[in-house]
Amino acid sequence: MDFAEREQQKKRRLIRVILGEVAMVLAVIFIVTITLLITMGFFVTSDGRIEQTGLIQIHSIPTGASVNIDGTTIFARTNLSRSLAAGEHHLKLSRDNYDTWRKTIKMYSGLLMRLYYPRLFLLNRTPETMLNLDDNLEFYSVSSERNFLLYADQNSPLWQLVNVASDDLKTTTLDLTAILPGVEQGSFRGTVAELTWSAGGDTVLTAIDYQDHREWLLINLKDPTTSLNLTRTFGFDFDQVELVNGTTNQLFVLENHQLRRIDVASRQISGVLLNQIETFSSQGSNLLYLTTPKTTEDQTTRIIGTYRDGERGGTTLTTVTDGTNVLIALSRYYDNDYLAYIIGDQLTVYYGSLPSYSEQPTDPLANLEPLIESAQLTEAPTAFLVSPGGEYLVAQRDQAVTVIDLYMGDLYAYDLPEATLAWLDDSLLYSIENGDFNVWDFDGTNRRQLVTDHAAEPGAANLAADTNSDADDTAGDDGLKPVTTLSSSPLADCPAMITSNNKWLYYLTRTDDGYTLVREQIWD
Repeated sequence: MDFAEREQQKKRRLIRVILGEVAMVLAVIFIVTITLLITMGFFVTSDGRIEQTGLIQIHSIPTGASVNIDGTTIFARTNLSRSLAAGEHHLKLSRDNYDTWRKTIKMYSGLLMRLYYPRLFLLNRTPETMLNLDDNLEFYSVSSERNFLLYADQNSPLWQLVNVASDDLKTTTLDLTAILPGVEQGSFRGTVAELTWSAGGDTVLTAIDYQDHREWLLINLKDPTTSLNLTRTFGFDFDQVELVNGTTNQLFVLENHQLRRIDVASRQISGVLLNQIETFSSQGSNLLYLTTPKTTEDQTTRIIGTYRDGERGGTTLTTVTDGTNVLIALSRYYDNDYLAYIIGDQLTVYYGSLPSYSEQPTDPLANLEPLIESAQLTEAPTAFLVSPGGEYLVAQRDQAVTVIDLYMGDLYAYDLPEATLAWLDDSLLYSIENGDFNVWDFDGTNRRQLVTDHAAEPGAANLAADTNSDADDTAGDDGLKPVTTLSSSPLADCPAMITSNNKWLYYLTRTDDGYTLVREQIWD
């Protein structure tokens, strides 16, 4: 073999090596790409189209529930994650000795859907009498953290604080004679008009009406002697007071349409932060506000604006140029601020970060994205509220409500059993009417009866709409009781609660001698 032939063989071997390396690289790229696409939820349909799944995360209270999707029970139990094809799916969560939770969802390609709120109630619950209360309650309140109850009898300066965080109740009597306005000869003559709990349940912000006058108090439940009468300390008649960041260290106050801030520790009140404020909604140290009407010859103007604590002024979000009723709400969820307002029957919601004040003209929506733009509600609401956990907004007019899911951007309109809106936890609502204690999810589904004062009818566990009904799966068919039957009626005007450990359901019933605090174990 001569030199020229050997060179040709070397070149051919080199080309084969290069082609092999290229093939290996292309194969690796192909495998990585396919793996990445599969990880992202892409798949090939039976007709050859490429589609992307969504991912659903399903948590339940309690965990360990069996999950049935579109009629098929999957191997894993809650809490779990699962890829789902885009489209409508029917979910059912069940667990031995518990009732059943159902929901029809609509999945979208590439969407992460979190279902963290499904709650299953233990069957065969036994009511326990925990406390007997007098016949004449002045007020009865549940802490925001669901660890405490606070109540007092009419005309009494002695308030009762009940710790329900553990299985054994602990009641502490608080003598507020030296703090409450309207105490004469040991008798309280005022009325508790408003009561807001601080985070942790150590303090309550209270408005007391007495002799056509309102006084605001910060009452320290651990040491009442350190409580503070805001009205007398600062010499202002406040129209609205809200906690900053849920604590009592700082307060936003509204007096004569002027917004100020109070530093509780130093007993100092700021100068005027904003003028001509009709009302405001706070979240953390930020505000969404509505100004008072300003009337010119041809129109009435109000401003919806935002304010960041510590800045020199507010930022105009939009202007209302007629006398239409305006409602505002501000929430924060998953690191986003949600600014919402209703003008008449038109709902608008933005999310992102509140704009900062600037003396130069800027776009206030630069850091905000529209979640809902001018959606027309069924009718103009009269109240606009934020749910306890901040995930939902509720527009209400009498018994008609529209619930806005801030995470998904969906609206759910339905009628309440009664005009009073009551939350049992961050996502579960309830009503007590004609002796029946019913619960349902924020969107109106999974309506279930928990307690009644008359014999429960067969199948009463599932009072849900048709979307939640399965003819072959009714809680209680195995002999377990889905509904607790009482000899006395649960009370509609006293809040019920689920304790923070999710173990106990507390509610009041009416007896011949007064009131009884009853609890049921809902999680074993």
